[in-house]
Amino acid sequence: MDIAFRDRFLELWHKYFNAAELPIAFYYTDEDGHAPTAQPGTLPRCVIGALLKVRAGESIAFDSKSIACFGGRRYLGFTQTISPDFDYFLSCGIPGKVRGERYKQTPEIVREMVKNAPPFPAPARYAVFKRWDRLEASDSPAVA
Repeated sequence: MDIAFRDRFLELWHKYFNAAELPIAFYYTDEDGHAPTAQPGTLPRCVIGALLKVRAGESIAFDSKSIACFGGRRYLGFTQTISPDFDYFLSCGIPGKVRGERYKQTPEIVREMVKNAPPFPAPARYAVFKRWDRLEASDSPAVA
């Protein structure tokens, strides 16, 4: 990361967005030490929930063992496995068996989405999330 670029971005962010939260940067790496690796059970089950800490300024690296959520593990590329009844979990649920998150209207829509989503293997050992102001020269964010 070009530190001058990071700092110029921060100046402009504060000028135009004032007190708005800073963006979160994300990248993959095989190198240790870019951020503390999340230990199983220490963060919310959902990766999105764990990003609350990143929003507050704490940098986090995830590996294949860090994530309790099957969806988070799959969509970060650490597994290609889908949990049983995933189609119901993302949609309406199954009373008494699976809670429905209602992200999609029906299980059929989820099945179609999964069918059309190409497999994504994680390109490196760690997925690193940092708030923009926490980026260092050794970081190479792919997304911000």
